[in-house]
Amino acid sequence: MQNLYEPDETATEPLLTVGTITAAVTAALALLVAFGLELSDGQKQAVLGAVAVAAPFIVAAWGRRKVYAPATVAKLLRR
Repeated sequence: MQNLYEPDETATEPLLTVGTITAAVTAALALLVAFGLELSDGQKQAVLGAVAVAAPFIVAAWGRRKVYAPATVAKLLRR
């Protein structure tokens, strides 16, 4: 059987952490407020809360396309 799996040796880590996304949004929000966007504390908390919920789903959906499970790799290597 022909092995159709060719690992990309130049690939880098495909996933960003949830903490990185949350930190980036927090920093962007702080910059927007510093430059004149008026948000109440409740609005800031709502934005950060939405990011805290959405970030894991975004990372999982994006990362799922970039990585293989060990069982999948093993199956591909057996071909």
